[in-house]
Amino acid sequence: MVNEKLINFWSKLEVKVLNASAKEAADYHTQHRAIEECADTIDGFQYGELMLSSNDDSKLVVICGWNSEEDFDEWLASPVRKRQTEDLAKRFDIITNESKYDSFHQVSSKR
Repeated sequence: MVNEKLINFWSKLEVKVLNASAKEAADYHTQHRAIEECADTIDGFQYGELMLSSNDDSKLVVICGWNSEEDFDEWLASPVRKRQTEDLAKRFDIITNESKYDSFHQVSSKR
């Protein structure tokens, strides 16, 4: 669930796994607490979610919400992130695409 506080900035990491299923890579990512390490490392981290493609078993996406683009840039420069990326690349042959988004309009259910 997304925090009640408005998220100002979003990052999206798309990963295509070439030598295994995305589920295997997602399990590895989750077992190694990659998103949780991000939350513990960067004060401006607000939200993270790992999703598996429902129509391509080689693709996964990590979406994260941040207070600001600067907070995301801090994560990009973090030695924790560098280690995570290296660990994942040692185990899986992957192609990644990183995207950044400014929040424009947010709606949450009142239920």
